[in-house]
Amino acid sequence: MPFHSTPATDITEQLISVLTPQTTAAMTPQLKLTYFNLPARAELSRLVLTYGKIPFDDVRLTGPEWGALKPNTPLGKMPLLEVDGTIYCQSMAIARYAAKLVGLYPEDPLKCLHVEMISETLCELFDDCIAFHFQEKDETKKAEKTATFLQETLPHKLGMLTSMIQGEYFMESKVTFADIQLFDLFENVLSKFIPGFSAAPYSKLVAIVNRVQTNPEIAAYSAKHTS
Repeated sequence: MPFHSTPATDITEQLISVLTPQTTAAMTPQLKLTYFNLPARAELSRLVLTYGKIPFDDVRLTGPEWGALKPNTPLGKMPLLEVDGTIYCQSMAIARYAAKLVGLYPEDPLKCLHVEMISETLCELFDDCIAFHFQEKDETKKAEKTATFLQETLPHKLGMLTSMIQGEYFMESKVTFADIQLFDLFENVLSKFIPGFSAAPYSKLVAIVNRVQTNPEIAAYSAKHTS
């Protein structure tokens, strides 16, 4: 019996015909992201899912509501991500899962390593801000730590991040997880909570932030949730 191969174009057309809007929706997991009604540790995941047009329930709890829910959560902390009925936590684990759903990681393992290197540096800056702005209660010490952060820590780490830029974004001309994380850090942490912060010396990083900000989904979300 002779073998007849099917042209690749025919196979592609068959696959496209099968992937109706209904089947595509069925392939997308049901997501519910739960946190307080503020940016902090949930905003990166919200931004990533919004950028990727991934539907999710954006649940924002009050303090008493969280107090009632807390005993029934895996680690007693938020944010929480419910995926098809199963609850997960840890903010960066959730954000990276969201980024993989959206396709914000390169396929090449070395390029993924580059993105993760940038992401970890951004995490360090985020944690530095939390440590002295929210956890330090002594106002004199807080002022001293703020000055050290602005004069030493921030220029050093943002300088390193600038050197990692490979084009319009961190990875040439394609948006990755790291670019959205940079946007979150600048817009929701540095500009809001660090007195005396100026983005002016970091023009290449600001250019990335501005490009992310002009994305239609991000722009609409920011307009709706800007406080």
